[in-house]
Amino acid sequence: MQTKMQALFLSCLAVCAAFTVLASAQRVDTDPSAITVVENQENVTLHCRVGSPAKLCLINLPGLSQQIQLDANEPSPVPGIQYHGEGVERGSCGVRIARITADNAGIMNCTLFVNGIGQTGSIDITVAFPPEQPTINVVSDGDIGNLVVDSTLTFECTAARGNPAANISWLLDNEPIYEQVHPQKPEEQFDESSNKRYFTAQSILVRTIRAEDNGKRLTCQAQHMAYPQGVSNTDLVLNVNFQPQALQDQVIYGLQVGRTSVATVTIISNPPPTIFWNIDGIDYHQGTENGRFAVPIPEPLGNNRYNVSLTIAGLTLEDLSRTYTLRASNAFGSEDYRVFLRSQGDATINESSSIGIGEIVGLVLAVLIVLTAIALIFVARATGRWCFRGAGSSTSTSAAKIGETDTTDNGVGETMLSPPNGSSGNAAAASTTTNGNNNGAPFDVVASSSGAGAVVNTSLLRPNNLRYPIEDSRREPQLSVNSNNFDNASVLSSDSSTIYGYGGGYGGDPNQVGLPPSAAAATVAAQKRWIPQQQRELLEKQAQLLLSGASVRRKRETEIF
Repeated sequence: MQTKMQALFLSCLAVCAAFTVLASAQRVDTDPSAITVVENQENVTLHCRVGSPAKLCLINLPGLSQQIQLDANEPSPVPGIQYHGEGVERGSCGVRIARITADNAGIMNCTLFVNGIGQTGSIDITVAFPPEQPTINVVSDGDIGNLVVDSTLTFECTAARGNPAANISWLLDNEPIYEQVHPQKPEEQFDESSNKRYFTAQSILVRTIRAEDNGKRLTCQAQHMAYPQGVSNTDLVLNVNFQPQALQDQVIYGLQVGRTSVATVTIISNPPPTIFWNIDGIDYHQGTENGRFAVPIPEPLGNNRYNVSLTIAGLTLEDLSRTYTLRASNAFGSEDYRVFLRSQGDATINESSSIGIGEIVGLVLAVLIVLTAIALIFVARATGRWCFRGAGSSTSTSAAKIGETDTTDNGVGETMLSPPNGSSGNAAAASTTTNGNNNGAPFDVVASSSGAGAVVNTSLLRPNNLRYPIEDSRREPQLSVNSNNFDNASVLSSDSSTIYGYGGGYGGDPNQVGLPPSAAAATVAAQKRWIPQQQRELLEKQAQLLLSGASVRRKRETEIF
């Protein structure tokens, strides 16, 4: 029984001791927990720390044969390695490496003793060293220096023996390529002699060769922190062979008839093309001259471009109507081109005939504005708005001044003189009568309220919108103005005027303006005499007033605004 009690006591004591040891153990913090440095990098610092004062700091660094003790107050036993930290008494244990090498790659351990118990921390050190210069290889069948258009090739870029593995990218004339790029998983290798780990990076590019790829640089770019510039490039200039490239029909302007003219077409080909021109079924090969036509050898312009020319001596109009066929060929194929020639006049017409969008829009807007204005004019005229308002009720004031009497509107825009003696002026009846004293000349008889008929001359040459009253008392002889002089206020002679009486046997209207009836003219022919100057001037003024009134009326009727 006693033996069992002793065994139980010892067990409890052991458990308590274990808990005491665990309680005294503390976590070691590392700064950093892992690091990647470049080989031969200087002044690399690694640090461990605990929360309690320590008595001892031990460092186990890869590349060293044994563990070393470091202290701020003691010299380092290994050259190039020094203590780094705030002091062991503060729980700080670190190391400064003057120049790190590939041998230092691995796990570094730092151990601090607190209360006689060692606490250990670890830092993973990666020493980066650059891979070899990247290389480009063609995996699929094909000559990398003699590529054929439309062929599909597989390119492989390799950056070997680096740590860590390099990152690879592809470029074509400094433009990144993203399509059909396949990065490969890095291959890891270990060299026992140098105790180094190597990584080989690879990337595959699958590309269909195009004609425009010719002469461009295909670049494999490896990015690595250990490279002096951060990157390392390998370039490959693509040499792509292809037949002459197709073009649209070529029209050459600006040629002068009668002079030697040169028609030139630029084509793209690799290798250089061999050409000939076909004119009316006859072939003219390069480097030859036949009649008026000469074909020079194609002129290289660089970047696989060539000027192909045809020289024509004494260009004629017939030459401008022909269709010229150019054939260019090389080892990879041939291509035909149609060429048309145009003179200088055709070039001018061609350039001037091009109408831009701005001109078309402006023309459409102008047409719309004109149509809108015309529509507004028609609406205004129909509704009597704006300048058309009151046009039908306008009166001719100048015509009213001739008789010096009141005027009335006859309803059609003509001015009527008011009849005398308060007559209503409305025609009750109209008939053609024959006066016994006028030898059968026709007159218009207008009935008035007093029953007396007004005799009016029906001649078409006088204005029919004027009516003068007939008075019984005798007046001074009146003059009749020839209507042929209405357009010119010239001085009236005795041939263009006639003096005749009224009432006393003539029956004429002394106030009307117009030609007298034929009978009256015969009766008064003997009475012709020169018109006094005062009466002639009066008649000229009346004629001018009539003309001005008529022109004003016509202007109002035809004026738009």
